[in-house]
Amino acid sequence: MISLHSCKLLARELCFGAYRVCSAGINLVCPPTIVLAYHRVAPHKEDPLQLTVTPQNFTAQLEVIAETFDDVLRFDAAQLHRTRPAVCLTFDDGYADNYSIALPILERFKMTATFFVSTGHVEHGRPYWWEALSVCGKLEDHGRILAMPPLEQHKAVYALLEECAFASEALEECQPLTVAALQEFSRHPLVCLGAHTHTHPRLSNLGAEDQYQEIKKSLDKLESWTAVRPTVAAYPFGARSLFGRFCDYNADSMQACRRLGLKRAAANFPGQVRPWTSRYAIPRHLVRDWDGAAFKAKLRTFLTRGYF
Repeated sequence: MISLHSCKLLARELCFGAYRVCSAGINLVCPPTIVLAYHRVAPHKEDPLQLTVTPQNFTAQLEVIAETFDDVLRFDAAQLHRTRPAVCLTFDDGYADNYSIALPILERFKMTATFFVSTGHVEHGRPYWWEALSVCGKLEDHGRILAMPPLEQHKAVYALLEECAFASEALEECQPLTVAALQEFSRHPLVCLGAHTHTHPRLSNLGAEDQYQEIKKSLDKLESWTAVRPTVAAYPFGARSLFGRFCDYNADSMQACRRLGLKRAAANFPGQVRPWTSRYAIPRHLVRDWDGAAFKAKLRTFLTRGYF
């Protein structure tokens, strides 16, 4: 007798199989753009958060992109869809290694990328709380910290760092950009900057006006430092459920981006960019530390996996 669990798994596979066939058919008449989401490019030994791609693997991934796509687009391009499949590279948070390690590799391939910056961390040199949890071996507290408002998050992280004597030295490897480095970074022709809120909160924890102010302050800070006001943003965390009912951002987040006159905003769920994709919920595929062969295989699934 087939168990209920087995039936559910079979139904899931059938649904996703039908979806992939449907998506492949749509690709023939409406080529997709794939937006990739990175965080860090750096050498590493242990990475429980899986946010870091080594320079060697990042180089291999860009080689695959160069072989696969004719167009590597900026996220602030007039349009994100082309007559052939295209790709867009994005980085979240504003880690210092985006400038020191990722950019020289991008230069080698002459590929543009968009960097979404959490300006409060840049302004104050504040450590990213998820990195502090990782360094201190407290990742089980991620959900609890994520649910806190920004001020409480900062207090909880600093309390944790006081208990964890070796954390400060370990966190030196994953620091945010400084304001001076960001200013120099922003002048590079391959670099596009975008807002990523000021304190990196889970936006859906905040009211409409607080969400608006978080995104606006990030835009204002970036403009004051670089003399250029960004036209794009990305939601911190940015996930949503299968049917979009529960998420790290919401309708108020999207409305805030509209009020601020932004071209588009990036979320963090898999999918392809089509002409009908919401400008304020652009899907992205999170990239892990894959070698060239694994990344090439993943790209094939990115073209047919996730939301339309």
